[in-house]
Amino acid sequence: MSAEKNVVVMLTSGKSDNGKNATLAFSCALSSIALGQPTSVFLTSDGAVWGYHGSASGITVQGFPPLSDLIQQFLDAGGTLLLCSVCHRTCSSGGPDDDPHGRALGQTRIAGFATVVELALNGVCITF
Repeated sequence: MSAEKNVVVMLTSGKSDNGKNATLAFSCALSSIALGQPTSVFLTSDGAVWGYHGSASGITVQGFPPLSDLIQQFLDAGGTLLLCSVCHRTCSSGGPDDDPHGRALGQTRIAGFATVVELALNGVCITF
């Protein structure tokens, strides 16, 4: 690849598929990093659940490393994990009165759709 482009992987799937789409999303994001592209995973809708400690525990899709390992590898490789500014309160850990901040992965940033659009304008967006 000749030019550096932002790659935004948008993950909207939660646990209903036993982590299959999340596994594919983080595998795609790791591939992007391996190609030298600045990469963000945006967790929105039901996918917001993956931004919290323990959410990926015990989830392994045949042919892939455990999801918790993929998420950690993504973060260790310099990937950016973005958690939807609305969904982190409403889609991930109960109701709007719950405070999930104490359980969010340490390297997770809260971000809105404007951030995702800005990143995608200078690159590409892939959705799972």
